[in-house]
Amino acid sequence: MISTITTLFLITCYLYFKQFYGKLIDSGIENKDEAAVWTAKVKKKLVVFPVGVVIIVVLYIASFTIIRVMPDLENVKLYRRIVDLVATGICVFLFYLDKRELDAKLIVKKPELF
Repeated sequence: MISTITTLFLITCYLYFKQFYGKLIDSGIENKDEAAVWTAKVKKKLVVFPVGVVIIVVLYIASFTIIRVMPDLENVKLYRRIVDLVATGICVFLFYLDKRELDAKLIVKKPELF
């Protein structure tokens, strides 16, 4: 259950940010060459989410195999759940760490009134 939720969370983050930054690039950058450069940067930044999904699926398959091969081994599911959550946290942290570069260029800050 946790693996499914974390996988869906990462897929949702990927789709949301892909659409969000795609719209920002389309509306904020008029030069086609510069828009292509920023589209490539967004793709590089967003690759962390599909990699996280692959890691979680591989961990799920590995833990399922361990449970089938060694049914007397304890806490395999618990360890997998903890690792799933940690992997998701790392993916989100890495993306938000790189997100500052995208936000600095693509999001126009509103002037403050005071």
